[in-house]
Amino acid sequence: MNELLDKLQGEWYNLNDENFIKENGVQSSIMIEKEGNDYTLVEISPDTAISYKVSSIQYLGNNNSYLITTHNGDDQNNIDFTFNISDDFKSINITSDNEKDVKYVMATDVTKQYVQRLQLVGTYKDDQGNEYVFKDGGMAAWPNETFEFSVSFIEKLLSNSSPSKEVYNYIIVNDNNGKETMRYLYEIIGNKLTIYKTTLDKENNYIKGEQVVALTKSNGTTDLIQKAIDIVAEKYNAVVDYEAESGVMIYKSDIGEITIDCSSTDKTNKYKVSIFKESASSSDLFKEFNVDVISGSAEEIK
Repeated sequence: MNELLDKLQGEWYNLNDENFIKENGVQSSIMIEKEGNDYTLVEISPDTAISYKVSSIQYLGNNNSYLITTHNGDDQNNIDFTFNISDDFKSINITSDNEKDVKYVMATDVTKQYVQRLQLVGTYKDDQGNEYVFKDGGMAAWPNETFEFSVSFIEKLLSNSSPSKEVYNYIIVNDNNGKETMRYLYEIIGNKLTIYKTTLDKENNYIKGEQVVALTKSNGTTDLIQKAIDIVAEKYNAVVDYEAESGVMIYKSDIGEITIDCSSTDKTNKYKVSIFKESASSSDLFKEFNVDVISGSAEEIK
């Protein structure tokens, strides 16, 4: 059992919905961890992370097919996962009570860079309407320059006592020979892309320097949804403050910390926008609006 789980240690990404990942990043993954002599399987989603202690492993007689029996600490009930592992141990198809034959890919540096590029590629606009384009083939077109680019990242532990990591994402500007000529640090929160110059810290890591530009992604329906959210947010002077671990954007506003949800209706260019007041223990519906993104009107739903 130990030999197999040692090979599977680490994080595995669900990359089956590329369009969703482009908008939101990886939202579903599993983690296999070892602590002492015990192994834990963790299911990670935007809202939860559920841990299961591995009890036993049974070989099912097929090539690299195993039944992994676990329990979580709350109810001790056995929960089974069927793992069909690829010959190169780079992907797993998992079947459980929650999903059937879902493919997960090992989160290697190459995989993480693939997700980076997937999220970054697209057309963006600044406050003046100038376009910044990052193409899938590795070409970028900014208002005053065109260049080849690649992406890179580093992960840095926040402290010796915490497993949490801070991730620095980079846009690398390359010359015609593939040599690095410039490095930017960037952050993506929702459909907002902020690009910074870089500076070196004491450990010679490239960290955030002066802001270069703040951009908004242009993407049809996503643009309209964001416009509907912005119309309602303006009523309460709400601006994005940070991204919660669940991936939800937290706004600071005149009425405190809030989240804003938007859904389409059966009428063109009209959306339902809901505001939730956030606290440490709850998320409570505050108000809802019918928003017309063409006229800019927002009518409260009584």
